[in-house]
Amino acid sequence: MRQSCEEMTISKKRAYNAMIAALLLAAVAFCVLWQRALHDTSDVEAIAQAGAAEAYRQFAAYQKDGRDGDYWAGVAAFSSFQRAYGSLALDRGKSANYAFCNEVYGSLLYSPDRSKEHISELVDVMKLLSENVLDARGYSRMSELRNALK
Repeated sequence: MRQSCEEMTISKKRAYNAMIAALLLAAVAFCVLWQRALHDTSDVEAIAQAGAAEAYRQFAAYQKDGRDGDYWAGVAAFSSFQRAYGSLALDRGKSANYAFCNEVYGSLLYSPDRSKEHISELVDVMKLLSENVLDARGYSRMSELRNALK
C-alpha cells in the first residue's frame, strides 16, 4: 500500500510538471502571436498601396484629358495614401519620407495651378509608389517634386 501511495505521488508530480510545461508553451506561443500581430502593418501597407495606385490612375487621367475632376480625385487618393503611409513611416523610422508627402499634398491642395504644371513628375512618382509603396526611389523622387513645387 505504501508503494502505491508513492506511485500516486510520483504520478501527480508528473501530471503537474506536464501541465506546467503545457501552460508555459501556451504562454510563449501567445506572446509570439501577440508580438507578430502588434507589428503586422500589412493592412496599413495595403491601404497606402491602394491609395498610391488610385492617385496614379487619377493623375494620369488628368494628364491625358485635363479634367479638373480627375485632378481632385487624384488629390483625394493622394491624401489616403499619405495618411496610411504616415503610419508606416512612423513605425519604420521614415518620417522624412512622410514630410515630403505631406508637403506635396499641401501643394496639391493649396497651389493646384503650380502643381498642375508638374503633373508629369507627379505621375512618375505615383507610378513608382503604386508599384511598391515602400520603394526608396519613389520617395527620393517625391523629395525632388517637393523641391520643384516650392
